[in-house]
Amino acid sequence: MRTIRRSSSLMDRLPDPVREFLSRRAAELVGLGLLALTSAIAIALATWSVDDPSINNATSGAVRNWLGRPGAMVADLLMQLIGLGVIALLFPPVIWALRLVRFHLFDRGALKLGLWVVGIVATGAVASALPATPRWPLPTGMGGVIGDGLLFGTRNLVGIAGNALSGLVGFLYAGISILAITAAAGFGFVTDEDPIAENEDEDESWSESEDRRDDEPGIAVILIGWLAHGAMSLRGMILRRLPQAPEPLVNTGPAASAPVPGRVRREPQFGEAAPRAANPPFAPEPLPVSRPPRPVALGLPEDDDEPQDLRDLNAPRVTAPAVAPKPGKRMQREAQPSLLDRDQFELPPLTYLSEPKKLPANAISTDALEQNATLLEGVLEDFGVRGEITQVRPGPVVTLYELEPAPGTKSSRVISLADDIARSMSAIAARVAVIPGKNAIGIELPNAKRETVFLRELLASQDFESS
Repeated sequence: MRTIRRSSSLMDRLPDPVREFLSRRAAELVGLGLLALTSAIAIALATWSVDDPSINNATSGAVRNWLGRPGAMVADLLMQLIGLGVIALLFPPVIWALRLVRFHLFDRGALKLGLWVVGIVATGAVASALPATPRWPLPTGMGGVIGDGLLFGTRNLVGIAGNALSGLVGFLYAGISILAITAAAGFGFVTDEDPIAENEDEDESWSESEDRRDDEPGIAVILIGWLAHGAMSLRGMILRRLPQAPEPLVNTGPAASAPVPGRVRREPQFGEAAPRAANPPFAPEPLPVSRPPRPVALGLPEDDDEPQDLRDLNAPRVTAPAVAPKPGKRMQREAQPSLLDRDQFELPPLTYLSEPKKLPANAISTDALEQNATLLEGVLEDFGVRGEITQVRPGPVVTLYELEPAPGTKSSRVISLADDIARSMSAIAARVAVIPGKNAIGIELPNAKRETVFLRELLASQDFESS
């Protein structure tokens, strides 16, 4: 218990950038391990042989499986349980591993694992619904023990046997399998957070097609409608095979044939259409003849009904600036003479200003600056921006990191990542801009401890005196 408490307190004491860096590396290691495990299972299944030794098969022959006896036992156990359902067993873990390595994402893990199991079982039922080929070496169906049990259980629950029903049930389980496997892999209604696009062209195409995708039905909606249609078809087929109840007898006597008063339906009568009046002959109206413009005398406005040029009315009117009034003689006489003699004036002493506080030397160590620069390079690389921090300039309030980007990197793309850089570096804000005259991009991050800049310190500096 003491060891666990010490480790947890040690992680809590680490800075947020270091903690995020370690979590990203841990996610990459988990993804690589999952990918290696899935690849090993795939190799064991690809080289599976029914003659290899397993749990229920003892033989003295050589093992043909590439992974030896452990691979043969695992492959035989999976083939006997789920048969061809191993296809659904391998697909989602590969997607999970790639997402962990590339984007460090694995959200809604419990839901995805549950859908993964449902998809494996449903895929086994689909394989059991297919007729077994003569080359199938196992005594069970192609869906294994689990697939056969699920298929036969569904048929017994409905109470009707036959190849047609088996095909329909397999059709329904195929829809469930596709829906569950795609959702478990993160392509259906269970999705991870959208990672940042690798370039601006993908961002533009995503924003342009986003409105069109909102109007289109998703794959989950299509599969749910597919399953609902299959269920209604199954219900209709069952109802057609059930014995129907006899129709009630209808009295056809005179009382039944007598019309009921007040309920007599009157058939509509269609008379001959009245002749329409002949349309008056079409006489096109004469087009207005444009009148020639009349000469207008300059400077004499006239009231005319002719349309005026709207461009002249809408054009901005530029007026000359008002001329400042010239001062009069009285103003010149009463003007106050200057009381300041520049030759004899002296600046007040600096002792009037507050003395700056003495700060400890090397408040920010060089090792800390190098560590922050390394973390910043790692954050930029996670977002797809490659480059090198060439210079670090610490200041009293902020620290400037000069990034020399790799060839082909757009400056606008790096500038747009300012908020993401601040979040990843656990900073309040970040300023990113191009440094004029250099092939570098400046990234300003606030210091953990801000210093106060005193006016006395600025006025007493040699730079101020020489300016």
